Amino acid sequence: MNFEPFDTSLVVNRLRQQVPGLQFVGGAADYAAVKTLAEFRTPSAYVVFAEEENTGKVPTSVGVCVQESSTHFGVVLALRHYREQLGAQMHQDARRLIGAARVALIGHKPAAHGARVIGWVGGKVLDYSDGVLLFSDLYRLHHVLHKDAPGREGC
Repeated sequence: MNFEPFDTSLVVNRLRQQVPGLQFVGGAADYAAVKTLAEFRTPSAYVVFAEEENTGKVPTSVGVCVQESSTHFGVVLALRHYREQLGAQMHQDARRLIGAARVALIGHKPAAHGARVIGWVGGKVLDYSDGVLLFSDLYRLHHVLHKDAPGREGC
């Protein structure tokens, strides 16, 4: 593990497997490559690493082998929204896909050493224009960072 950040590709794969209504699921680089709302292929999802911080539950000391982090990541959904010109009401298809992504992630325990279950933090509309709605959900999981130390017992 070597104190690496949480691998968000595990979330990308989970969404690909569990939400068949999405045409595309990618990561932060895919999201950054899109320059305008009109360029988003809909419906699609992008998993973006947000931040991680030390929970303080494991004391830092000389030769520390383990630290616990609170990891945040976002799932940005690019959805087609036809009904409302102002985007005030989310169309049923958009609501269904947001719900499907949440069902796939909330309470899921990724197959990563030290990862705990994913919890939902909140969601909001990021942007809306010309029938494309960008909606973001923020998720959190606790993740134990473990240092690989050859020849050291307990690490």
